Amino acid sequence: MFPLLGAAMHIAPVLAAGVVPETMLLLIEEADMGGTINLVNTDPVPNLLYTTITDLPDDKGTHLTVTQPVVRVEPGQTQQLRFILRTDAPLTTEHLKRVVFEGIPPKDPSKKMKVGFNLRQDIPVLIHPKSLPVVKDAWTLLNWSASGKTVTVKNPSPYVVRLTPVVQTLPSGATGHLAKTYILPGETMTAALNKAPGMDSQLKFTPASRYGIDVASFTAPLNK
Repeated sequence: MFPLLGAAMHIAPVLAAGVVPETMLLLIEEADMGGTINLVNTDPVPNLLYTTITDLPDDKGTHLTVTQPVVRVEPGQTQQLRFILRTDAPLTTEHLKRVVFEGIPPKDPSKKMKVGFNLRQDIPVLIHPKSLPVVKDAWTLLNWSASGKTVTVKNPSPYVVRLTPVVQTLPSGATGHLAKTYILPGETMTAALNKAPGMDSQLKFTPASRYGIDVASFTAPLNK
């Protein structure tokens, strides 16, 4: 970082995408006791790739490590990272973590003052039990209900469901915001609505697909 020197400072712009994962979700299979992901260095310079795994405070029982937490990635190179899974017991439900990829470019040896950026990619990690069938639209299994100016969502399934936090009841258009962008198996969440939903019988939200691909909004039944 450099102090701001006003008009006297010459800034050479740095346009870079950094080290980019080839998918926006890391899938870990219990059957394989781990998984892999490929990342590409899109910069014209080498990057030192730091990988860190974040455990969510409300999801316990699984332990994930990366075999190469720090690795040099040359320009244009594809780097594959391997993740190793350990569990406290055989899994019966899906689990969720986050993984952060941070590419650190080399320092500029020239005397010119430049602004550089360490670019971070933060993506979800979905851990899938070996005994659980794959369901690609688990958001259809959520149960939604409304009472007064509150909407409640329950996840009775063994699947993690990721979704945008904004929900809307129909046809009145009452809106609310969930506290998180995911709901774990067996979890219940509530959100305050900006107005009473009246006789609304449906709720619209936008889920995230299992593989990180954009999904159209989904309309679910709204119980009273």
